[in-house]
Amino acid sequence: MKENNNLTKLEFLLTCNENIVVQRFFNVRNFNKNANKSTELYDYVRSLCDDLEYDLKMRSVVYMLDNEYEIIQNPEVLNTSYTDEDEVFNIFIKADNMTICHRAFNAKLYPPKVRYTVDLRPKLKDILGNLTDIFSGKKFNYFYPEFN
Repeated sequence: MKENNNLTKLEFLLTCNENIVVQRFFNVRNFNKNANKSTELYDYVRSLCDDLEYDLKMRSVVYMLDNEYEIIQNPEVLNTSYTDEDEVFNIFIKADNMTICHRAFNAKLYPPKVRYTVDLRPKLKDILGNLTDIFSGKKFNYFYPEFN
């Protein structure tokens, strides 16, 4: 949505299936519509997912160490299949309710106590700042070595 002073309102959204984990709106001055096809955005969102997966993995290790005796006595504690369908974390970046970037990864790899307690709030300021810088950038790389 275009506003005064050449501002564009974007949305950052992290969901686990249909459940919203975090949703933030942010403004980008001098929005460059070509940024969504850039390797800079692709690399940043991929790095964000990798960091989140690493954090979930480390929290799973801590959870398993903290509950070691319960897990030994009852391995069902680690049962991650409380639901029959898949569980997926989704990262969306939207402009005017149109998805301009989407990345997903498997949530069932992590114990329920870990995957249902994701908290990105401490990192949100940096995430939104980096996304703002990318979307207001002027020069982008569009060369993807693995694709023609």
